[in-house]
Amino acid sequence: MLKSSSGRQEDSSTERVERSPDHKAMCSFWWGLLLSCLGCGVLPGAWAQFPRVCMTVDSLVSKECCPPLGAEQASVCGSQEGRGRCTEVQADTRPWSGPYFLRNRDDRERWPRKFFNRTCKCTGPGRPYKAIDFSHQGPAFVTWHRYHLLWLERDLQRLIGNESFALPYWNFATGRNECDVCTDQLLGAARQDDPTLISQNSRFSSWEIVCDSLDDYNRRVTLCNGTHEGLLRRNQVGRNGERLPSLKDIQDCLSLQKFDNPPFFQNATFSFRNALEGFDKADGTLDSQVMNLHNLVHSFLNGTSALPHSAANDPIFVVLHSFTDAIFDEWMRRFNPPTDAWPQELAPIGHNRMHNMVPFFPSVTNEEFFLTADQLGYRYAVDLPVEETPSWTMNLSVVMGMLVALVGLFVLVAFLQYRGLRKEYTPLMETRVNNKRYTEEA
Repeated sequence: MLKSSSGRQEDSSTERVERSPDHKAMCSFWWGLLLSCLGCGVLPGAWAQFPRVCMTVDSLVSKECCPPLGAEQASVCGSQEGRGRCTEVQADTRPWSGPYFLRNRDDRERWPRKFFNRTCKCTGPGRPYKAIDFSHQGPAFVTWHRYHLLWLERDLQRLIGNESFALPYWNFATGRNECDVCTDQLLGAARQDDPTLISQNSRFSSWEIVCDSLDDYNRRVTLCNGTHEGLLRRNQVGRNGERLPSLKDIQDCLSLQKFDNPPFFQNATFSFRNALEGFDKADGTLDSQVMNLHNLVHSFLNGTSALPHSAANDPIFVVLHSFTDAIFDEWMRRFNPPTDAWPQELAPIGHNRMHNMVPFFPSVTNEEFFLTADQLGYRYAVDLPVEETPSWTMNLSVVMGMLVALVGLFVLVAFLQYRGLRKEYTPLMETRVNNKRYTEEA
């Protein structure tokens, strides 16, 4: 995947990086840089939802989080540098739907107004990226994960001091029964003595996970505190003959013209979003066993990746979702949907078009990321071609259509002749011979 950050557009000659040796080397460089950052464990920890400077009594009482940028106290939200301004938080109040039973008791409702009514709104150049489950089983699946990836990419750029760094993607549409990036050179092969763990030759062999004990949190009515809960796992022996999606699966998904359909949930049919997420298939097949595209890949990897609350622990999550975003971008570019293709109301909570994405702060709506990637300052170097119908098939269809039309015309003519034979013809007009000449009076 090739991206340009901060809104900069790159020369068109760089779009297809996988087609030349130099471009392949560049892809390898990005992969190596990403894996070095991840494998060495140098990522900074994040222990707060809101900026520390806003965690004061005055800020919480006033419900305002608009800190200055740098040492200049008058530059609230970076206003003097043109970076942002302090504005009232807009939270959509339209009705939502879906299985949600914590109405008026959940801090994520009308996010983030339970905490702050005024926050910074970024206005700088290049659409800078501002500051789990409202992120699945609804329209926001595509925008939430896109924003999450952009945040991670920006953090890595700052970490390594290189604003041109871009997250790579994994084209999982191989149709194979093996993970081609699960090698010790990339994201880790399986251990010989325990195939559920990562090989000791991989930089991820001692990678520990957090926030995996969901049942325990629910039992104790508490939140994950970031404590390490064991090693990363991929249960390769438990795949039950599953295969990764194929290119045909992606082409079928991209053939769906509707972004989403009611009830905008996991049981929506003929929905591009639901087919991409993996609860539906392009032909409308929908049952509890259906796993398509994104869901199928998570299930195939098994182990830590198999459940939504723990999947992001696995570094493969990043490259999996980068390619999922590439498919979303391809659909956006093909169909150029209007804004109202996204439901304005009656989607699950957090998934209406103008809902703020939880828990990102400052607030950002789904609508702001319902755009093509190049409008956000990046693009993917991947071709996802439309499935072409063989020419002989098209010719056969034309011939068959003409034959059907001729047969229909023959039947119609025969029917009219048959009716004419059974009825006596009535003259259209009756004539009488008149001996008067044309010039004489009638």
